[in-house]
Amino acid sequence: MATYSTIKGFTIQSLSSDPYTSVVAGGTWASGGTMTTGRAQVGSAPQGTSTAGLIFGGAPGYTDKTESYDGTTWTEKNDLNQGRYEAGGGGTQGAALAFGGWAPGASDLTELWDGTCWAEVNDLNVGARGLGSCGSSTAALAMGGGRTPSETTSATVEKWDGTSWTEVNNLQTARKYMPGAGTVTAGLAMGGSPLTGKTEKYDGTSWTEVTAMNTARAGATGFGIQTAALTMGGDIPSTTAKTEYYDGTTWTEVADLASVRTTAGGGGTSTNGLIAAGYNGAASPTELDISEEWSAPSTVTVAQEGQV
Repeated sequence: MATYSTIKGFTIQSLSSDPYTSVVAGGTWASGGTMTTGRAQVGSAPQGTSTAGLIFGGAPGYTDKTESYDGTTWTEKNDLNQGRYEAGGGGTQGAALAFGGWAPGASDLTELWDGTCWAEVNDLNVGARGLGSCGSSTAALAMGGGRTPSETTSATVEKWDGTSWTEVNNLQTARKYMPGAGTVTAGLAMGGSPLTGKTEKYDGTSWTEVTAMNTARAGATGFGIQTAALTMGGDIPSTTAKTEYYDGTTWTEVADLASVRTTAGGGGTSTNGLIAAGYNGAASPTELDISEEWSAPSTVTVAQEGQV
């Protein structure tokens, strides 16, 4: 009787674990293009990629500058209507949302990017800075942050429906300077200040605390989906290059950034992403103009198809 290996030309592989986890664990950071303006405390489009990124606002000052990335070169685009730093963001390079930030004072202003220009749309219900954020230009979450009138660290969450903001159920833990990932029905809030590694997931109605990050941090960058997210950089309290991957259950440390940084921007997935800008963590911090691109190997090659 013929065997499978005789018919197909290879044997069936037996795997002891999910290959997707090892794929992300094999990911690496590589140098990307240099921005036109170094800055930190930026907003960004979290659903961008390493070949289609968008960074806006930032410090020093209350910059209104917007830059897009094509995988090689950063190009300055039309400015925000309101210069600010510590804004939240949603969407992609061609359809993004900027909300909140410090202008000075905690801003409630929301702007919509159509790939060419920013247009003011309906404001947040409460002005906020240092927000956690995730989602798209038509469905986003604004999580926690320092909220007016006194910039008190907040657990408040607002949801954007493409037209207006509505307050929804609070985070379990009040915090600011945390990255987010995912969508309005499957979101993540990761770490933050006061310094924590707490992670919470959102199901469209309520927040539930899940496994904490291995390294507590604030001012990190994050992107991905609720079951496959990355967070990198931040302060622990010293500025770090550590990157961690969340698979929906546990956090695993993966390859470090080449450069320590905090309050950077970025976007992408667990296998293709971008980080740019941020402070370098020195005693007298410098605003960075460098970017790094994250990539992980393909989950299944043509040669492997049918073997698993």
